[in-house]
Amino acid sequence: MRTYGLVLAGGGAKGAYQIGAWKALVDMGITFDAIAGTSIGSINGALIAAGDFEKAHEMWLNISIDKGLKINEELPDPENLFSKKNWGTLFKEVIKNGGLDASPAADFISLYVDEAKVRESGIPFFAIAVQMTQGVTPREIGIDEIPEGALIDYLMASSNIPLAVGIGPEGEKFLDGGAYDNIPLMTLKKRGYNRIIILDISNLKGVAHSMNTINSEIIHIKPYDTEMLGKFMNLDNEAVEKRIQLGYLDAKKAFSELLGNIYYFLPETFREMVKKYGPDTMMNLEKLAYYLSVAPCKIYTENEFIKAVKTAYEEEQKRLQDEAAAAEEKAKEKETEFDSFKTALKKHFPQKPTEPAENEAETELTEINEADEVKENEPFIEVIKKAISGLVVQDEAPEVKDKERIINALKKRFGQKNPLDEFTDAIAVLDNIIL
Repeated sequence: MRTYGLVLAGGGAKGAYQIGAWKALVDMGITFDAIAGTSIGSINGALIAAGDFEKAHEMWLNISIDKGLKINEELPDPENLFSKKNWGTLFKEVIKNGGLDASPAADFISLYVDEAKVRESGIPFFAIAVQMTQGVTPREIGIDEIPEGALIDYLMASSNIPLAVGIGPEGEKFLDGGAYDNIPLMTLKKRGYNRIIILDISNLKGVAHSMNTINSEIIHIKPYDTEMLGKFMNLDNEAVEKRIQLGYLDAKKAFSELLGNIYYFLPETFREMVKKYGPDTMMNLEKLAYYLSVAPCKIYTENEFIKAVKTAYEEEQKRLQDEAAAAEEKAKEKETEFDSFKTALKKHFPQKPTEPAENEAETELTEINEADEVKENEPFIEVIKKAISGLVVQDEAPEVKDKERIINALKKRFGQKNPLDEFTDAIAVLDNIIL
C-alpha cells in the first residue's frame, strides 16, 4: 500500500474533478498521511479525510447555486453563477444586502462533511484561508486548531467566493484561501511530507505559492487543459459527471495505468500506436483530435480513436467548404452593393471630366471631393469614403478550387495562418486511412 500527502487546489465547480481522481487513487490502493486544501479543495479534502466516496459523489450531484446562495430573484442562468446573464441580478443583491448571502452553503455542506469522521481519521488536515479581521493574515488552519463543531465554518472561510457574506466563524472575516496559495504544496512539505499528490484544477496559483519539489516525489494530476473542466461556477449535472470522469482517468494516467498525451489508452494500445505512427505524429494526432473537439472522457482503442478523429476532420472540411462558399456569396453581394452605391453617387453629385484612373473607386472619391455641392458638407464626404472603403472587395477568379476556397475562408477567419497547418503529418495519416 502506497501512502502520500494530498494537496487539493481551489477552483469552484471544477472541484468535482478531484472526487473522480480520489476514486481512482483508492482503486489503486493509495492512502493519505496528510491532506491540505484551498477553497473547494478544503471541502473535498475534508470529505476525503472522512473516507466516504459515495457521500462525496452524492454531494456533487446535488450541488446547485440555490443551495449555496440565498438570492431573492430568479437567476437567468441558474447553472452558472457568474454568467453575464446573471450580472444584473447579482448586482442588485450586492447593493441590497452588502454582498451575496452564502449562509445556505454551510447548511448544505454540513449534510455531507462528517466532522467526527474527519477527526477520527487521524489524518492531519489543513484548510488554507486569509483572515481579514485585523489586517491581512494568511492561515494554514489545522484540524487540531479548529474548535469542536466549527469545521464547517472554517471550510466556508477557506471557500469564501468574491462578494459572499454570512459565512465563516462568527465575528471573523475571511478571504478565499486561493488568494494566498491555491495549491498548498508547501503546507505539507514544510511539515516533512515529501511524497505528495497534487490534484490541480486551476491556473490560479496565489501570491505566496511555491512549487519547491527538490528531493521530493510529486505526482501532479491535472487535465491537459483546465478549459476541459468548463466554467468556474457551472454546476450542471452533466458537467459535474464529466469532471469526475476526467479526474478518474487522469489519476490512472498519472500512475501509468493508462497512457496518452491528451487522450486515454490502455498502455499496450498506446505503445503500439506510437510504434506504428511515431511519437511526434501520435502527439499531433491527439492535438488534432482535441482541436476538433473529439470527446476525451473515455478509454479509446486504436480503431475507435482513428475513426473519431477522421470523422471529425471530414466534418470540419465540409464546414470549411460551406463557410468558403458563404464567404464567396457574401463577396458577390458586396460587389453588387458597391456597384449600386457608385451609381447612386453619380446621380447625386455632378462630376468633372477626368482621365480614367487605375482605381475607379479612388477616381470617384476625387470627383466627389471636387464637387462644389459636396464641398459645403465635408463630414458627409468622410462618411461616404468610409462606406466605399468597407464595400471594396478584391476580385477572385471564378474557377477557384475547393481547396483554395477553404484556405481563403480560413484566412478571413483566422488571419494568414491556416489553423490546420500544424497538423499536417496527422492529416497525412488520416488521408491514407479508409474507414
